[in-house]
Amino acid sequence: MIRNAPFAFAAAARRFRLTVCLLVALFFQAAPAQALVDQTWISAEGMDSGGCLALVPCATLAYAIRQTSPGGTIFVMDSGFYGAATIDRSLTIRSEYGQMSMVASITVNAASTDKVMLDNVALECAAPARGIAYGYGVQVLKGADVLLNRVSIKDCLATGTVGAGVYIYSTTNSRVTIHDSVIFNNRVGVLVSSTDGMAHAKIYRTLFLSNSESGVRVIGTGNDAIMADNNLLGSVKSMDLQSGGASRSFGNNSMTSGDTPIPMSQY
Repeated sequence: MIRNAPFAFAAAARRFRLTVCLLVALFFQAAPAQALVDQTWISAEGMDSGGCLALVPCATLAYAIRQTSPGGTIFVMDSGFYGAATIDRSLTIRSEYGQMSMVASITVNAASTDKVMLDNVALECAAPARGIAYGYGVQVLKGADVLLNRVSIKDCLATGTVGAGVYIYSTTNSRVTIHDSVIFNNRVGVLVSSTDGMAHAKIYRTLFLSNSESGVRVIGTGNDAIMADNNLLGSVKSMDLQSGGASRSFGNNSMTSGDTPIPMSQY
């Protein structure tokens, strides 16, 4: 009996925590609609109810966005299946402990003045056992600035889609900055395109690896990508410039194939 005591205690503690979470969840379900909050949490063990607080996190990214005030932060507590979601306001999504893996696809379609940040998360587009296959990790349709910092994006290969880790197709002037990240095993690592030349990417200290068609593809006059200190490896074309799309480089990128960026002076 003494040897089994710690196990019994642990089981009782787990039952207690679950009971508390259920009671809090029931309270929030019964309570009137809440105001949006500045900080929310999501977890693989969460429930889409209440205000997505730390003690009772939500289960999906889409639900958490609706509970988070403009300019607020969503904390990812653990790795999980968080679904497709659209960000329609200034917002930060940040991993709370280490770099959490999110099976998710995120669209940014916010106001032309809004700013969105993804920090220290790993986006995965595919989960075959669950029948999940997304065509992009992050799609940017509208927003002033989108920052991907320490983000990894992989396996965006869904049939009949663009198959891009990051897909920028903006309707207003939008700048997407990628820093210290990894873009791996997509058809296209970063695709920069729009009909009016309003899509702009700035890419620094990022590894592009095994993106089958191209590492960075820029399509259309006025759309561009500025590059510094990147490695683009394992693609048919490391840099792929089409229909007037442009790329500018500070001359310190490693590219194994494709088109040559316009050199820029270092200051």
